[in-house]
Amino acid sequence: MRRHRPTIPILGTPWSVQITDDQSRTLIDPLTGVAFHSASGGLAETKHVYLHNSGVSERLQSRQPTAVLEVGLGLGLGLLATLDAAIDYQCELRYVGIEKEWLAGEILEHLKLDDFLNKPSLAADFCSWRKSLGKEVPEGRYEREFGPLQHVTIEHTDATDWDPQDEEKFDAVYFDPFAPDVNPELWSTSFFKRMQEVLKPGGKLVTYCVNRKVRQTLSDAGFTPKRVPGPIGGKREVMVAEF
Repeated sequence: MRRHRPTIPILGTPWSVQITDDQSRTLIDPLTGVAFHSASGGLAETKHVYLHNSGVSERLQSRQPTAVLEVGLGLGLGLLATLDAAIDYQCELRYVGIEKEWLAGEILEHLKLDDFLNKPSLAADFCSWRKSLGKEVPEGRYEREFGPLQHVTIEHTDATDWDPQDEEKFDAVYFDPFAPDVNPELWSTSFFKRMQEVLKPGGKLVTYCVNRKVRQTLSDAGFTPKRVPGPIGGKREVMVAEF
């Protein structure tokens, strides 16, 4: 029996807010069923698949300077959860998020992102930053400091057109675009090779998708993909890829 999860339409947009099982909110298109996070728990998925599986949580706790690249910024939940931890542990964080369609601040405010942060003002700061840029943001690079040691860059562009700044390398890649049938160009061998090039030795690419074709494509790009247990109550398996 399919579980009922409440949805709240956002007037003037194709999106509705969906209350996920851990009470965090995500966006869903009621017509297509496309959602930004698992209905089983958006926050739980983000923390498990990205912060935990990548080793970023452990790095921040031990105050190791950390650089994260996120492909598919989406709602900003991965960014905010990582910033929240970095500020808690007073750890240096460099975060780069790539997003072709940066959601308007007025939409983000419906998600009540501050409800699940130790530093709730981060969500308000993020929404205010986005709103200050206007509803339609020109493509480009946008930077902001969220703390004395925490620097964020949003690359508002198609990920296939992105070029790393100053040959920067990352400790982790949060790979979170829409599914391969929606964004096939980002799940290609050539794009995964680009991700390998920007990872530091020992770095990890982590994602929610574990299908056979994606595993083979990662292998073809030089990664060693491994299926690992998913978050409690969510997907049975998710992916960690190393090289």
